[in-house]
Amino acid sequence: MLIFILRRLYQTVIVIIGVILLLSFLMTIIPGDVARMRAPKGTSEEGLEIIRKKFHLDEPFFTRFWIYLKGLPTFDLGDSFTYKRPVLDIIKESLPWSIRLAIVAEIIIVIFGILAGIISAVTRYSFWDVLVTISTTILVAMPIYWIGRLLQLVFSQWLSWLPAAGAPPPGTAFIPGLKYYIMPAVALAAISTAYVARMQRSSMLEVMHQDYIQTARAKGLSNFKVTYKHGLKNGLIPVVTYIGIDFGVLIGAAVLTEIIFNWPGIGHKVYNAVLQRDHTMVIGTVFVLVLIFVFINLLVDISYAFLDPRIRLGGGQEVT
Repeated sequence: MLIFILRRLYQTVIVIIGVILLLSFLMTIIPGDVARMRAPKGTSEEGLEIIRKKFHLDEPFFTRFWIYLKGLPTFDLGDSFTYKRPVLDIIKESLPWSIRLAIVAEIIIVIFGILAGIISAVTRYSFWDVLVTISTTILVAMPIYWIGRLLQLVFSQWLSWLPAAGAPPPGTAFIPGLKYYIMPAVALAAISTAYVARMQRSSMLEVMHQDYIQTARAKGLSNFKVTYKHGLKNGLIPVVTYIGIDFGVLIGAAVLTEIIFNWPGIGHKVYNAVLQRDHTMVIGTVFVLVLIFVFINLLVDISYAFLDPRIRLGGGQEVT
């Protein structure tokens, strides 16, 4: 187990350096003078040169890259010229909003996705199986921005049940503030819920045809015990993989959802930073998101050993 974790940490460092290098290069080749974009309108050439020196824009690419890398171990992510503040401070403020939204969305995915997949597999070719199949196919085909706008139209404009956009005001209690989470969380979770339901159905159907399931039935165990004690636990392994990785994706890829619902999360901040070519904000945010994603992925791999005793990490057999 320890060897497995150390190897993963080594891989994490390589991934982070590669991602930052790629992002730095992409931000560099975008047309436009970054110094001029950062400077107030009408700034002289002398003022532009001062800005270039301050942000190391006059240095070669790999020199700037090395300067940035040296600050990462201490989480010195630089200053955002868009927000006129340190990037780390902005992340500390906005990341919790994205995490809370992702947690609510993940709860929706786990409850409705897994439940729909189990019902569909257990009642194969029935009305409920067909309903789940059709519903998940429609959800997968629907763009997330269309789902968000549709939710706003129905539940905010027509029915006036939920606020159209925004986050709970400071000091709002949990229950009153929950209404602000419902629509953005449902929009964020919709497509992933469909994928989880279909994956759970396929996994359950495959597991239910295994020899040990037939043996359990031959021993006289009830359908409930066979399905939920023996079939569900093993059928959850690929689903847990997807859900674990998807949580990191939900945090970092909620840009459209946060823009549609004016949610003060990290995705909204990154969107504005990309428009302004604020490379320190973009790279710093991606660095933190990659750390979260890799950490969650590591937890998912470790959880395999608990879901399936046949799997051992760092021993003779290893999860790939």
